[in-house]
Amino acid sequence: MKKGFTLIELLAVIVILALLATIAVPSAINISNDIKKDLYCEKVNMLLTDAKRWGDEHLSTLESSCYTIKTVQDLVESGITKKENDTPGEYIINPYTNESMDNNEIGLYIKNKRAQAFFIETNTNLINACDEVEVTTRPPACD
Repeated sequence: MKKGFTLIELLAVIVILALLATIAVPSAINISNDIKKDLYCEKVNMLLTDAKRWGDEHLSTLESSCYTIKTVQDLVESGITKKENDTPGEYIINPYTNESMDNNEIGLYIKNKRAQAFFIETNTNLINACDEVEVTTRPPACD
């Protein structure tokens, strides 16, 4: 008598593995995307905190206008934000898109004698990614 698996048993195992893969792969992709969005939101929070710190140190600059725009690269080059990369133009990388965030703009304004900041994002898919973060596609109008 020969020992081994029949064709039907092998096909059954392959079908079960295929079913498991169709369930597991999309879940893993969703988890990966959620982690990338969370990292993006944390990075934006860090940049906004750094921008507020810069604004608090330069209140006289902010008082002269409705709001001031700083790029992420400005914050890195002024020593306020720690760079992740030594390549100019790629100091900070967006974990969700793997693109440079150096040209992203941060708006600064004064409220209650403190600097406030909002992040200007060009990728509309990421605008609603962060619930607690002030992210917008354009600066607010001045009154």
